[in-house]
Amino acid sequence: MVAIAPLVRRHRFIPERIALHAEELAYLWQRRRASLRSPDVTLPDLTYLQERIEAHLQGLLVAGDELAPLLDAFLHGDQRDEAFAAAWALLRSALPGNARKVLEAFAAAGGPELEGFADALATAPATLTAATLQAALAHGSPAHAAAAALALGCQRLLDARSPRLAGLLLDASPSIAPLVWRALRALDGPPAAAPLPFGEALRGPSKTLRQAALDVAVWRGEAWVLDVARQLAAEGDEAGLGWYAALCPADEQHAALALFAGRPVPQRTALAARLGQPAAIEAVLAWMADPDPVLAAAAAQAWEQLTGLSVEGERRALPAADPLEQDFPVMVCLPDLARARQQWDAHRERWFAGGRWCRGFDLQTTLTSEAQHRVGLQARWDFAARAAQAGTRLLVPPVV
Repeated sequence: MVAIAPLVRRHRFIPERIALHAEELAYLWQRRRASLRSPDVTLPDLTYLQERIEAHLQGLLVAGDELAPLLDAFLHGDQRDEAFAAAWALLRSALPGNARKVLEAFAAAGGPELEGFADALATAPATLTAATLQAALAHGSPAHAAAAALALGCQRLLDARSPRLAGLLLDASPSIAPLVWRALRALDGPPAAAPLPFGEALRGPSKTLRQAALDVAVWRGEAWVLDVARQLAAEGDEAGLGWYAALCPADEQHAALALFAGRPVPQRTALAARLGQPAAIEAVLAWMADPDPVLAAAAAQAWEQLTGLSVEGERRALPAADPLEQDFPVMVCLPDLARARQQWDAHRERWFAGGRWCRGFDLQTTLTSEAQHRVGLQARWDFAARAAQAGTRLLVPPVV
């Protein structure tokens, strides 16, 4: 009689799928990081992205006790988002042994992957990691202390009066001080007893540090922020230009547009769209008639961002400076000027009666439920930033 031996299963899952889930999780986390300040990504878009991230996490957790060895290359690699994917999955498994492996890898990490560990430690439950993070903040290297501060800040476990923070905020390394400023932005509590070194950060050469420090000042409602943003904007600083557009009072909108008009495309039209005030709509209408196709196309995009109305017209290939690019020219969509002028005539009075426009919603005083589903994340955060400047902390954007 012929006998067939029973099939012996080596795994409860397909190991190759674990690698695919980890790669996709790392990719989606990178997309999430890039989307958080986007003028085009909406809150439902971000929610969907987060659901996809969670789905791949669940795919990883199927591996159970065998997950750690399968993610070892990611955990000890040199890629930020791969380090996040491995560390986050292991921490979310809630197994003490996996948490220990993550903390050991965190202690040995350096470079960009350290921020990946900070992201994971900031967004996974801190039950098994808080004590080690507090020790890293107190006694670790400046880089590890900064990453620990960010994780603790997001977990609402950071004491803003910690004596280590003062030195970290003034650290000369471009990868250390910005992390600590971001940690402070995450805190909901009262300001630290000691004043923060805003002046040193804003006068320094690091663009990343200026952005991080100015963000903290905005969300804390510092009274001097508008003056400093205006001054930085006049000097051409990107962080200053962005926050001046977001916070600019109505009586300065023409002066702001005159300043933005000197910026290159597409920054010029993006700043006008972020400004959102009636004069910006009028300026964008004028720029759509410019003979420069790059400016006209960028203005058409800004028009839709401001009004919620499309003026897409002819598609045109831009002249190629390099002969090798002639077979693959850059295409732009020029505006339909007649349609834009019809929309201007139909809606001009309503637009000038409003305060700040985004996708056809006036966000001067109210962010309705419908608007929250339609406007980009940048406009959502800007609305809350203006509220913070007025003394009401509604929300802050995620720092990881």
